[in-house]
Amino acid sequence: MSKLSLKYTRSAKTLTSFSGLKIFSDLFHKFEIQALIHSYLPDKKRKSGWKSSEKLLCGVMGFIAGAQCLDDFDWLGNDPLFQEMTDAPSSVTMRKFLYQFSPRQIEQLRNTLPAQAMRQRLWLDHKLHKIVFRLDATTHEQFANKMEGVEWNYKKIKCLSSQMLFDDKGFCYGFNLRAGAVHTSVGAIEMLENAFNVVPKDVHKYLVADSGYANLDMYNHLITKKVNFGICLGELAWGALLKKYGNKISWKKTRLKFFDSQKCELGACLYPLKGLAEKRSHLRVVFIRARKKKIESGDNHPYHYYAIVTDMSSAEMNDEHLIRFYRKRAVVENNIKDLKQGMDFYHFPCRSLQANNVWGVMGTMAYNLMRLASFTISKNGCFVDTVRRKVVLMAGEFIKSSRYLEIRLMDYLLREVERIKMILCGLYFEIVKDRDGPLLH
Repeated sequence: MSKLSLKYTRSAKTLTSFSGLKIFSDLFHKFEIQALIHSYLPDKKRKSGWKSSEKLLCGVMGFIAGAQCLDDFDWLGNDPLFQEMTDAPSSVTMRKFLYQFSPRQIEQLRNTLPAQAMRQRLWLDHKLHKIVFRLDATTHEQFANKMEGVEWNYKKIKCLSSQMLFDDKGFCYGFNLRAGAVHTSVGAIEMLENAFNVVPKDVHKYLVADSGYANLDMYNHLITKKVNFGICLGELAWGALLKKYGNKISWKKTRLKFFDSQKCELGACLYPLKGLAEKRSHLRVVFIRARKKKIESGDNHPYHYYAIVTDMSSAEMNDEHLIRFYRKRAVVENNIKDLKQGMDFYHFPCRSLQANNVWGVMGTMAYNLMRLASFTISKNGCFVDTVRRKVVLMAGEFIKSSRYLEIRLMDYLLREVERIKMILCGLYFEIVKDRDGPLLH
């Protein structure tokens, strides 16, 4: 088959690469994000120029369009639609904006994430009866020598670390960028507190987390807030329990596959703890074990063990159900991976840890909007990169007159945009007005 030669020529038409970006601009205003964050943004230093709210909108739209560093905003400013929607501040302006936030403003801005996420979750699932939160921390390996907060962690990685909180639909309720050597659980209770406060009172709350969050303060906070939990127990804790109560545990076979074995056993015991809230004296620990294929010399334990601590009784959630419930915690790894890859959170653009926190919060806002849009592509949602490819990166003709703006698309793209808008611009306000709670007032 012969191939025709190709050549590049100029066009008199004004074209845009990001026709789908208008959908996310509409969502940004639909969920009143600007009203939530307006009072926490830094004041303008000059009468002229962009407002802080316009710079933040530019940052969020830039993330959605695929910006991975500050210099990308100079390139995005060449696109006529991006220019019209955001006024396209330069990379220098955006950098100065990130540095203008005080520590208190960053904290307040971060604390608006739960309200934004819950508004979108209620739109997606207006008959919400239960919500499962998944808390985890991750590392962001960095190579800059002068970046604030970059430290060697316990894995000998030179990095920053962040703590993130997701729900069972993948919306992010909390993002906190920290120094690399900070312990996993630092700041976790405050992050959970902010998230629990925006959940409607009639919704049952659950939390799953790994062993980094297995401590008395966490247990007491969850018990006080009436949040049922399943948290992985560290080896030091479950080892002491086995030593003390192991001969009293009744083991039973299960079909669950663990440790690459299909011959696992389940057992449970009480976990006495002093200082538990609500006058509780103990929690419940569920074990799953599998016999080791090879026992090394000096090893007195013929089994591999895994343990989950919970405040729920066996009547509320039996042993096997609890293990299955906890195993879904692995989904948070995919959520973190999606956020890091989709927004390039592997790297951060500023030397200042505070400025990088602002960058991270803007990226998280963009992630939540794209996560919502992902449910128009698949009933279970999809990755951010897929949303960007299918919804944002649509080539079209951009027409601007004195009275209106118009984007002309090919037929199949226009049909897709109309389908997405019909779903996303549905019955949000009719749905949420019947829910009560601090989020909606």
